[in-house]
Amino acid sequence: CTAPIAALLLPHAAGIPTMAALGCFRLKQQVLLGHDVYVYKVDCNCDATALAAATSDVTFFQSSPFCLASCSRDGSARLWDLRASEPCTRAFELKTDEAFSCSVGRGDAALACGAGNKVHLFDVGQGKRLTVYKDTHTDTVNHVRFHPVDTSKLLSGSMDNLIALLDTNEAKEDQALLGIIPNEECVQSFNLVGPDRNTLCSVSTTDQVRIWGLGEADFGIRRAEFLGIRENPLLAREDSLGYVVSTFYDEPSSQVFLLAGSGEDSAGSRLLALFRVALPEAEPVATFALPVPGEGPSGLTGHTGLVRSAICLPGGAVLTAGEDGHICAWREEGSSDAAATAAAEGAAFGLEPTAFGARREGAPVSRSAPY
Repeated sequence: CTAPIAALLLPHAAGIPTMAALGCFRLKQQVLLGHDVYVYKVDCNCDATALAAATSDVTFFQSSPFCLASCSRDGSARLWDLRASEPCTRAFELKTDEAFSCSVGRGDAALACGAGNKVHLFDVGQGKRLTVYKDTHTDTVNHVRFHPVDTSKLLSGSMDNLIALLDTNEAKEDQALLGIIPNEECVQSFNLVGPDRNTLCSVSTTDQVRIWGLGEADFGIRRAEFLGIRENPLLAREDSLGYVVSTFYDEPSSQVFLLAGSGEDSAGSRLLALFRVALPEAEPVATFALPVPGEGPSGLTGHTGLVRSAICLPGGAVLTAGEDGHICAWREEGSSDAAATAAAEGAAFGLEPTAFGARREGAPVSRSAPY
């Protein structure tokens, strides 16, 4: 069932909460891949040391954490088995350096790749190109994802401001196109969140966030938009604005959360913060901080550059990766005020794992959609 939007969007609290009033995710572990390594994408259960240097996206098979696909700006896509002595098991030619995203679907039998303004669909087992969607988009495709529940459905987002839903069971492109979401701005990326992944959170190239319904009754209906996250007082610096990293779904509250990064201050430091989607704007609820001196591992620095990717693991740990070559692991630790509030409400954060199908023990089978 879908709850009314007004019941699920919280009213915005006046003013900016103090740091003491916010929850906190403490840094627990940190790995430096190399001072000259730019980590653009991090995903679950992967030590993909053999990936191409120009890799622009990585996506895992649903059936195995050892098998994944990647696409690169050298105009190719590859399949990998991390258990094999030669981990690259198959390569596909895309014939463009604008290969920014890939996704595995159809029961792990198909690979979709955005390539220029086209979307290529390959048969994973036979290594053959099944079809090319040539007319759905008119500009560069930045993001593609198979729907994790109905894995024959494919979503693509483009610089032409459109998000398309395709049925890969249909052979002809005009019959495959099920619907279009007009995002109003160039689509940089999107996430599918909620118990049935029935809500799409899009991020534009200018970090504007829009939230759309994907169900049969609400497909393409805009549930909310947040257009000023860059200028949020918690994130904006004198000469540097904030940016959106990713979107998550909080299971206890059935709400969408945004992970965002701040601009760089005069001392060269940056902030990560978690925002709750609220009316009329995003409301900060937690920050990401170093361990309290004497209470955690020594020598942890956190990120010193832009954070480009984030995922939530089962159990609540959040992994982030960025331009500084670091992968950091964070875990929730409530401040005094936040902990008291959580205790009073009977729940703390419960971020939904990024990988579909992972569920905390004891979690309900279904919940209302976030809007």
